[in-house]
Amino acid sequence: MIVNDDALAEDLEGASFALVPLVRDLGSTTRINVSLDLGLLRAIDEEARSRGQTRSAFLASAARRELID
Repeated sequence: MIVNDDALAEDLEGASFALVPLVRDLGSTTRINVSLDLGLLRAIDEEARSRGQTRSAFLASAARRELID
């Protein structure tokens, strides 16, 4: 384990560690059905459009960010 490696003790002094979830990109998409409030859906569509994204790309990006937080 890296934390117990005496050869790295000096390098580890003052270091911080973070756990980052692994989200594998499997290279294929899957169609899903979700239920959202119409107002939320309109806000998502408007924001996605302003960013030049599709609704799916916007939601995928938002989900990835949420998984990391």
